[in-house]
Amino acid sequence: MKSAGAKVPIIIPFYKARAALDRCLAHLQRQTYSNIDIFIRDNSQDNIYFTAAVNEGLRRYIMDPAVDYVGVLNQDAYLDPRAIELLVDFLDEHCEAGVACPLQLDARGQVSWGGSLRSWPMGMHRCDPLESYRAPVETPWGNGAALLIRAETVREVGLLDSNMRLLCSDVDFTLSARARGWRVFLVPEARCEHTLNVSGAVKNLELEAIKIRDLLYFSRKWVSGGLYRALAYEGPSLTDTIIRAEVSKLEMWIETIEGWLAAGYSEVEVVDGVVRPTLRSFESE
Repeated sequence: MKSAGAKVPIIIPFYKARAALDRCLAHLQRQTYSNIDIFIRDNSQDNIYFTAAVNEGLRRYIMDPAVDYVGVLNQDAYLDPRAIELLVDFLDEHCEAGVACPLQLDARGQVSWGGSLRSWPMGMHRCDPLESYRAPVETPWGNGAALLIRAETVREVGLLDSNMRLLCSDVDFTLSARARGWRVFLVPEARCEHTLNVSGAVKNLELEAIKIRDLLYFSRKWVSGGLYRALAYEGPSLTDTIIRAEVSKLEMWIETIEGWLAAGYSEVEVVDGVVRPTLRSFESE
């Protein structure tokens, strides 16, 4: 291990889920790689959302000459004891790799993220049977719930794009890294328990608006260009007609949401397949 003993910062954006964070930290304390520096950005009072929280941590560490790699970890992602050691080893041994990601499993032990497939208009993950993941493999983009980034890659590519506050900034960063010649890998021997969020029947309208704006920004930044079609899993199948249709759907949806917000609604719920706004408060969040 070339980086044995070098400090590995782990950046955790935190929002009001103390039990999940405590479990995440307990898993970090059990890592076989011992020199870990944990940075928690508490969004519970002033919520700056995922991208800005990660960037705050990156600014803290990325110019430190003692730091070779920086981790990003969701508060509800629980690393196996050897995960960081295995990811560090992989990046040490593969100088062309800018990002290394662990295999994500849900609480039942089934794969919840085993590499990425389509990134637009909504991300699609590879979730094959666990036994099929035998060796490291390249993936089109890295999942920001758990990844280890080479500091040199961040210095070359830059911080996560703050125009995308909740969604797409991990995809954007890893595509930008690949465009500069870096490679992104899934390292399946390194594992992490993380159950992907399941969309519920009731959603916070303000958060939904942020997500749609993120998707629109990503669409305008990337999707119509030839570089995206060369890098993205779905790139060869994209046509101008498909792109215009999907962007139009997003534009109509954000216009609808903004109208509901202006009228004082705070949530949207789905009842029998019909989407409608409601007035219930999200103050408990």
